[in-house]
Amino acid sequence: MRETEQLLIKRTLEQELSEIRFTQAAEVLRATHPRNWRDRVRAFLNKELELPLVPLGTASLFFLAALFVYHLAEQPKTHPGGPQQHLRELIEEGGSYYWKDEYERKVNRLEGDHQS
Repeated sequence: MRETEQLLIKRTLEQELSEIRFTQAAEVLRATHPRNWRDRVRAFLNKELELPLVPLGTASLFFLAALFVYHLAEQPKTHPGGPQQHLRELIEEGGSYYWKDEYERKVNRLEGDHQS
């Protein structure tokens, strides 16, 4: 009885699939069962990649953050005023605070204008 059910199912399936024709059966067989080296290389390169977005996104954010921190750490060394900026002195004049070098430059410029 079991064999008759299987035969009936097989016949029904064959009838349902009888209208379906595969037009590129040879290409499908070559892709799934490569025989020569060219087909094997093509099958190897024809892999689908599944890239998980959350780990890749997290890794790229960490990488960008590390680059940003590295850039900030290197900035004082490459800045034109670099080490000299750390030696600048704040002075108080008239209740306001100024950088000493800028204050002296402006005062000298204003004194030069009044003398001429």
